[in-house]
Amino acid sequence: MRALLPRDRDEEFRAATQLELLFDLVFVIAIAAAAHGLAHAIVAGHWQEGLIKFLLVFWCVWWPWNLFTWFASSFDNDDVGYRIVVMVLMVGALFIAASTSGFFEGEDLRYMFAGYVVMRLAFAFLWVRVARAKPCYRGTALIYAGGQVLMQFYWALVVFVVPREGHLFTGLFLLGVVIEMVIPVLGERAGNTQWHRHHIVERFGLLNIIVLGEVLLASSEALRSAMETGFWGNFLLLSLCGVLIAFCLWWLYFSAEGELDVARLDRVFLWAYGHFLVFAGGAAVGAGLVVATDALHEEGHITRLAGISVSVPVAIYLFGLWLVRDQFMLKDRNCWVLLMFVPFVLLAGWTSRPLTWLSVLLVACLFLRLRGHLPDVD
Repeated sequence: MRALLPRDRDEEFRAATQLELLFDLVFVIAIAAAAHGLAHAIVAGHWQEGLIKFLLVFWCVWWPWNLFTWFASSFDNDDVGYRIVVMVLMVGALFIAASTSGFFEGEDLRYMFAGYVVMRLAFAFLWVRVARAKPCYRGTALIYAGGQVLMQFYWALVVFVVPREGHLFTGLFLLGVVIEMVIPVLGERAGNTQWHRHHIVERFGLLNIIVLGEVLLASSEALRSAMETGFWGNFLLLSLCGVLIAFCLWWLYFSAEGELDVARLDRVFLWAYGHFLVFAGGAAVGAGLVVATDALHEEGHITRLAGISVSVPVAIYLFGLWLVRDQFMLKDRNCWVLLMFVPFVLLAGWTSRPLTWLSVLLVACLFLRLRGHLPDVD
């Protein structure tokens, strides 16, 4: 057990650790479960309810990953105590992943709540270690630790007292989300943590790869259907379009290192919170491709609902990238390329061949985006 002291913000060759990669594996399961639940709800004709539940569940999955990533970037000392606590965090995340399907089928949040109890206690313990090791960080650490504990009491009220029917539950849930996201703002204003810019950029990129894995998984299912029906026709085209969409989304994200201003707190939080749109949109693209595959099985063609189920999350993904990166990183007209394509991508979902047009638009968007002048990043 070593003191949990801040890491050097200017440390060279700071990369994701094996423990962080193991931590990510838990969220592969949770993200896949959320995408599957959304696809099943759309196929069953309950897209409004499915979309709301997907956003709620995806936030519940993404939020602990976000908190852990920033903490690990600042204080990971890799001692035995830290490793054990992070493994406890993984157990809590497994509860969330395992309870996702139950929430989509019904509205049972008890096991997800239990997972959050485990994770919050682990997070609070880590922050208490920081408070003891570094007195100058005591105010920040206590805000984070106290906020974790107090918010769990709030969620206990929402989960066990408030009825699921009506708008009261949704309203209190959204209020809880807002309060959760305010706590880090208060903590950082009390004293900035020593997170590492290149490490954070890498960690967010790794989660984006996990999210795009859902698109490739859905494309493989369409390819399997093509193999079963003669390896020709709409299933093969759907698979090829899905793969092309995944490649374009990956290339658009990794076209250059994302800018992350260490000095500006508002920019940092926009980066962190704005990525929710990128990650949720990417996972929902995979769900939309599953809906499109099912439509080909049932209707013989990609329905308008299936096309919209793909085009809308792609548009959200592009808008999220513009929000957290391009509006700051590119100059002149080049910064508007992604935003300019958003309405055209949305309209593609209403055409008779939505995935074909969507693929063409993404290739064109990528071509124009790569032509933009990118400044060097230190």
